[in-house]
Amino acid sequence: MSAPIATPDRALKTHAQTPARWQKTIGSPAYADLPPLRAEMRRFLDLAGSPAATSDRYCLSLCEIISNLVKHPRQKAQAVAITCTAAGAHLRLDVADDSTPFASFDAICKSAPARLQAAGTLAESGYGLGCIVAQHARVCYTPAAASVDGRNHFTLEDGAPAAAPQSAPKPLVFLVDDNPADLKMHHRMLSGFYDVVPLGDAMAAMAMFDARRPDLIISDLHMPGTDGAALRRRISALPDGDTVPFIFLSAAAEGMNDANLLRLGIDDYIVKPATSQALQRTAERVLRRREQVHRALESRFHRDVQKYLHPHLPPQAGRWRIALKNRMADAGGGDFTLHSGNEDSLSVILADVMGHGTEAKFFAYAYAGYLRSLFRGALAPERGLAPAAPHTLLTMLSAAVAADDFLDASLLTCQSFRLAQDGTITIASAGHPPPLLLPRRALPSVLPVAGALPGLAGADYQPLHLQLAAGDKIIFATDGFFDAFSAEGEAHPPAALMQMLDTCAPMGAEDCSHEIWQRFEFCAQTQTRPPDDATLIIAAYGGSDEHQ
Repeated sequence: MSAPIATPDRALKTHAQTPARWQKTIGSPAYADLPPLRAEMRRFLDLAGSPAATSDRYCLSLCEIISNLVKHPRQKAQAVAITCTAAGAHLRLDVADDSTPFASFDAICKSAPARLQAAGTLAESGYGLGCIVAQHARVCYTPAAASVDGRNHFTLEDGAPAAAPQSAPKPLVFLVDDNPADLKMHHRMLSGFYDVVPLGDAMAAMAMFDARRPDLIISDLHMPGTDGAALRRRISALPDGDTVPFIFLSAAAEGMNDANLLRLGIDDYIVKPATSQALQRTAERVLRRREQVHRALESRFHRDVQKYLHPHLPPQAGRWRIALKNRMADAGGGDFTLHSGNEDSLSVILADVMGHGTEAKFFAYAYAGYLRSLFRGALAPERGLAPAAPHTLLTMLSAAVAADDFLDASLLTCQSFRLAQDGTITIASAGHPPPLLLPRRALPSVLPVAGALPGLAGADYQPLHLQLAAGDKIIFATDGFFDAFSAEGEAHPPAALMQMLDTCAPMGAEDCSHEIWQRFEFCAQTQTRPPDDATLIIAAYGGSDEHQ
């Protein structure tokens, strides 16, 4: 592989609006290319200042394209050229290859969606177009016959050339008062700080609420017909209406002590005539308190999700010793494990759901729950059936993802393995970084196991069978772990990790994991990109009873 070409870090950070470019050319693509390509592209986009969620989308789409170049062309590509340019919010990714074009149509463009449905081309192409098209503003595939340079081009693009920064939108405030003079005066006091919608009565506010959800409602208490209290009750009865903060305006402070009003759960009140200072400060205080509550709820959600997703495995399964280390990042997607065993074997799935932010955490939470239900029958020995083989589990998962629009909207990588009591281990992989073999009396090596990302048409997962000797270990990990050891442009596995494994060969699973994890935490502190979830699993075979 050629070395990547990218603008230096200083230039990327200092001149964020100047187009930065990352180029990479590889030979005939393979699944093993996915982890280093994803790592290099993420570093480039992070240095270019792209939001984490945008970086995730582009990295996942690149992996989707390369995976299909590995799997589907009748004549495989001999060279693949990848070019990504970034300038502010404008991103463009072009993947050019010399393979047999996918399907017999001239171009696939999101701007002409009818062409996407032409004569089964979606199913034939194997490109997972539904996933890619949904994630980008402009998507175009041009076969070699229609391109200038005689190569196939898959191009993704988002955003427009960077423009002058725009100020954040103002909070939306409904101002409700039947007195035209008060309504006009209060509107003038607030309009410099908020997007204020003046409304002359409660019914107008109810009608407007259906069209626009305000961040705050300020209402006169005493109005003819439907008064402020009735408005509060009606708003609270609507979906999410009780989460909108409410401030009353009243000509008499003592009226605000009415027990019925207090039960309405208003956030504050202002005595008329309201001064500009009182109106602005009260609105600011209530909105700030609302934001604090939202942050607290989001933090609690993260804690609950992390508790549910936190990977865990038994420390011992017969003659196997198992050590697991994990870091869950608030901004990261989600790593999780599933396992089930009997007296003969332990079956494990290690999954890494891609993405960042609250939505990604929620998706990981939902994905884990879905998979627990999906694989309960396949992994549960209490049903009297032998656990499904690792490659069978991945085939089931891939079929479920392909058939489910919700799951197909996101991507994950995963590895499935089974530890048998005679020292044999069976491994299958779906887009996941290859595991490492750490023999007791030999050099560490990368295990040759790979497979397409779940959900791709015709995914075929081949198992790898190994016989371990006493003291041999297998290391499984997610991208977040391997990325911490990787240098710019370095292929899997990272040299820094492989070097330290030499000293870990004689150790048991727990001591080995402790030593490696300490080094991981040191390397992770030097990273500039947002932290990702990271999981490390070490399975060590103990041999016969006398070796335990």
